[in-house]
Amino acid sequence: MDLNKITLSKRTQSLLYGNSLVCISAGNVNKENKIDYLGNNEKRIIFIVNDPLNKFLDESQWKFFNDLLNACQLTMADIALINFHHGKATYHELEQLNPGKLFAFGVSAMELDLPFNIPLFQKQNYQGQTLMLCPSLFEIQSSQPLKKQLWNHLRNIFNIQKQK
Repeated sequence: MDLNKITLSKRTQSLLYGNSLVCISAGNVNKENKIDYLGNNEKRIIFIVNDPLNKFLDESQWKFFNDLLNACQLTMADIALINFHHGKATYHELEQLNPGKLFAFGVSAMELDLPFNIPLFQKQNYQGQTLMLCPSLFEIQSSQPLKKQLWNHLRNIFNIQKQK
C-alpha cells in the first residue's frame, strides 16, 4: 500500500475535511448543492417529506410530525427535515448531512436515486445507515392502520419500549 495514493470516499472526505478543504480552479467550480433543511441534525437523523404546497409542512402535519418526534424522544435539534419537492436531493447529495438514519415519506427509492428498491416500512441497512421508505405523512396521518404500522417500526428502530 502506497501512502501517497490513498483514495477516500466522498463521505469520508466530508467527515474528515468538511470545513477545511478549499477548492481553487480556473473556470467553473462544481459546487455541491446545499440542502435546505430545518433542524440541527445533531443525531444525524434525516426525515424527508414531499409537500408541493408548503415549504416544509402544513399546520396539521406539523402537529402530527412533532407528536411523532416526541414519541421517538427526539427534537428538531436532533434531526434534519427536508422537503424533497423543493430540493429534489438524491441519496448521494444527502450524504453531505452524514445520515445515520433516513426516513422518506412520500418519496420513492427511484426518486432518491438509490440503487435498489425498498418496500414501504421495511427497515433497510445500507452503507452503515438505516433507511425506511413510508407513505406520505398525509396518508399516514389519515389512516389508523398506517399510523400503527409506522409506530411499530419506529419503536423497533429507536428501541422504544412499550409503555405499561
